[in-house]
Amino acid sequence: MPKPKKPAQPPKKLSATEKMIQDCVKKAQARKKSGQTDKEWREQYASTLKVEDTGVPMSQTPFEGSTSKKKH
Repeated sequence: MPKPKKPAQPPKKLSATEKMIQDCVKKAQARKKSGQTDKEWREQYASTLKVEDTGVPMSQTPFEGSTSKKKH
């Protein structure tokens, strides 16, 4: 006697934050496939922002310091 199939669960509804993250990841992957570097993208994005004062220079990396911590 075959086992009864479980009903398929409806897909989980994503929150607005999860949708935004997925969209950003897709766009970043598309940029990498096109050969554009993260630095180039940040420079182009920064140039599109309307800023009155440019007192702070743009960071060369997206993160300051170490992004991975080692266990001691």
